[in-house]
Amino acid sequence: MYNNTSNPCAALYHGYNCTGPSLPPTNLCAVVVLLSSFIAATVLGNLLIICSIAFFKQLQTFPTTLALSLALSDFLVGLVIMPFAVMKTAYRCWFCASAFCNAHHFLDYMFTNSSIFHITCIAFERYVAISDPLRYRARVTRKTMAAMLLLCWLGSALFSSPSLVSLMSKSASGGLIQRVRCPNDCVFSVYIGIQAVIGISPYFISLVVIVLVYGRIYSIARRQAQKINSEGSRRRGQDAAAASAACTDALHKWKAMRREHNATKTLGVIIFFFLLSWLPYNVTVIVFEFVAYASDVYQVTLWIGYISSAFNPILYACFNRPFRTAFHRILRLKVFTLADRDFAFSTAQDGGH
Repeated sequence: MYNNTSNPCAALYHGYNCTGPSLPPTNLCAVVVLLSSFIAATVLGNLLIICSIAFFKQLQTFPTTLALSLALSDFLVGLVIMPFAVMKTAYRCWFCASAFCNAHHFLDYMFTNSSIFHITCIAFERYVAISDPLRYRARVTRKTMAAMLLLCWLGSALFSSPSLVSLMSKSASGGLIQRVRCPNDCVFSVYIGIQAVIGISPYFISLVVIVLVYGRIYSIARRQAQKINSEGSRRRGQDAAAASAACTDALHKWKAMRREHNATKTLGVIIFFFLLSWLPYNVTVIVFEFVAYASDVYQVTLWIGYISSAFNPILYACFNRPFRTAFHRILRLKVFTLADRDFAFSTAQDGGH
């Protein structure tokens, strides 16, 4: 039975004192099936990215190290966050332990902020690769990568830690974060100042930084392409031997630059898709400061953000041939020998990094 009463906490839903679903059983089943399909796509798709990078040696580079960590974050969103969010969205009820409700609230912010920190680090790494390729290996080292990964995970946990105030009693928390509505709803009222610190600020700061960084990357990439073309044209006006050497040198530079640019393009598409997916949710939180958790607008924008975690594998497959080939080989189970692990992807043909 679905709950359409004016006092939703008056009746129990399967023994739980919660609001209960507002949809009739048929529609409720359809919503659960739809959201479950997105969960499966998120978990399996990001697991495919993780397996591809972990198995194939040629995919194990600094950019893909960050991509692997981002895929792990998205994988955990699909495995830990989204299934229980279905509970709250479709059934408007929390069937698990009360303490796990608070933990889920914290992990939700942590994994989202982790993804935000990851894409910011990816933008920085791409900026160095494009703007200062000669000193890339000196600037982006194993220590640099370890520091960025530590920032992405430990930093996001520390940044999201104010949400742990929800573990305190209502009087101790000062009303900053507290459970509201029915006892088994797992719905939180978050003070806008706390929401700004743990949710809104990381997103919009990263949005501004990444737009500026990628604008700079685009400008540098255009100048690099023009410089290589003009240098090749100038040398071709010399004698035949010099012209041949010029063509060879320009070709090598062009291929190296194309690999970096295509890697930047692929990661840029993933970054901006993520940012655009979470934009409606963050705008909703700002515009409707006191928007009810169960409101349709809130739920739709929240799930648009969640579902963005399922699209990274699709974007990799569409924009990067080595990843597309890796996915194909894994799905065809061509991963059982050392020769399979050393498989040489045709990076020179499509510019994959």
